[in-house]
Amino acid sequence: MGEKMIITIVKNKYIDMHIHSYYSDGTMSPEEIIETALSKNVKYIAITDHNSIAGSLELLKLSERMDYGIKCLSGVELDVIFNNINYHILGYGFDTINENLNRIITKNRELLESVNLRLITKIEKEYPQVTISDYELFNYDKRKGGWKALHYLLEKGLVEDLTDGLRFYSKYNYLYSSANFPFMKEICTLIHDAGGKAILAHPGKTVKKNSVLEFKEEIKKIINNGIDGIECYYPQHNDEITKTCVELCHEHDLLITSGSDCHGSFGESNLGEMHVTQELLKTGNLFDT
Repeated sequence: MGEKMIITIVKNKYIDMHIHSYYSDGTMSPEEIIETALSKNVKYIAITDHNSIAGSLELLKLSERMDYGIKCLSGVELDVIFNNINYHILGYGFDTINENLNRIITKNRELLESVNLRLITKIEKEYPQVTISDYELFNYDKRKGGWKALHYLLEKGLVEDLTDGLRFYSKYNYLYSSANFPFMKEICTLIHDAGGKAILAHPGKTVKKNSVLEFKEEIKKIINNGIDGIECYYPQHNDEITKTCVELCHEHDLLITSGSDCHGSFGESNLGEMHVTQELLKTGNLFDT
């Protein structure tokens, strides 16, 4: 890793570099992800769980143990802060035993849960069936997706389904931007030091601007934080956003990536739904190491 990347053109073999397993908030095991990828002719994948590499490690072990005909890459999705906004950085191809990166991944996971703990502490003042001590002992079926706090709210009858629980975060103003996550530049540096590449995840979802010009200018500011590429192809990106992201990658010699952000049945996107091939990505191939 770290050397100039050259793309290998493989037609009709799709690539999906943004998939979540049940090790974070998805519903599928790494093995089920492989099986789903094979059924959809997706031959290049990465599990990018939120602030966890457990799913990625299992994926890599499975791919080493058996020849599935799929290329797998180490991956993670990390929460970061830039201009007081919570962004996500996708790390790829890093050394999975790098101590500094693993330390920040663990810290990020703790910060993420700290938001949930503060939310439950606030809610328990209004709902007698909710207590922080009860929450800390609570367990849930991770195959159902989502995360602990959402399942707890559902168990206590406060919401109709898991996604309904998201409104509590905005209602009580406990957004993830308040979690004191590390700055984007710090995370990019740690990923680089571990031999990996740092990619800005789904900018069309997180960069909220009134015009394409404003969107483009904001991305240019983000580029200065050390990102190596942009997730240009993403289910929620419209054609204009995708085109703008691709143009920026060409202008700044950045990697172009594609990901479904599939969470299994916990969400609407499907693995490989973008039908993107490496030929379309053109500027680099993270899978040629």
